[in-house]
Amino acid sequence: MFDETDFKVFEDPTLAGRMAGIRSQIDPKFEALAPLIIAQLQGEQPVYAHVAKHLRRFKNPPMNTWIAFSANPRGYKMMPHLMIGFWDDRLFCWVGSLAEAKLRAQLTTCWTTLLPELIKLPVNYELSPNHMAKKSTIASELTLTQQLTHYQQVKQADFLVGRQWYRNDSIFKTPVKVQTVLIETVNELKPIYRTLNQVK
Repeated sequence: MFDETDFKVFEDPTLAGRMAGIRSQIDPKFEALAPLIIAQLQGEQPVYAHVAKHLRRFKNPPMNTWIAFSANPRGYKMMPHLMIGFWDDRLFCWVGSLAEAKLRAQLTTCWTTLLPELIKLPVNYELSPNHMAKKSTIASELTLTQQLTHYQQVKQADFLVGRQWYRNDSIFKTPVKVQTVLIETVNELKPIYRTLNQVK
């Protein structure tokens, strides 16, 4: 599973080099992880894995990469989903809905009803308003309310909640621990994922 060497992929400054590293080193690990995550998330609805393809890149190398899980075999951006991925300095696991999500008004209502459960998440959980930026805040009653307001008012905003592990974390010296912690995190986020995917 994931270890310290995976971050080195992002040290290559070229598009071709970084993409080659992602394809040869990180994507196979995503593919190996996928059945384990699907087994955790799957309930009444099927769950499908989507590895980031970065198809529209012609010059700049991707700053991050990920695998997403959704109830749609054709994609994930329009639906609530769970995503696991890398920046050059961290591994992340988020559940949420993006700016592109369909049924945004209904999802906003759903997030509102989920607030009491979100507040109960462990103290190491964080929030992000943008899946393509590193900025995040510690999840608390105040920050959750602020992010919900932001999601309601800003059309380009995402709503993501989850955990991050930084490159210097000792967990990356023991890959099996990374897998264990990811599975535990997915299990904690599973009720949120399932509730969001009931929105119609």
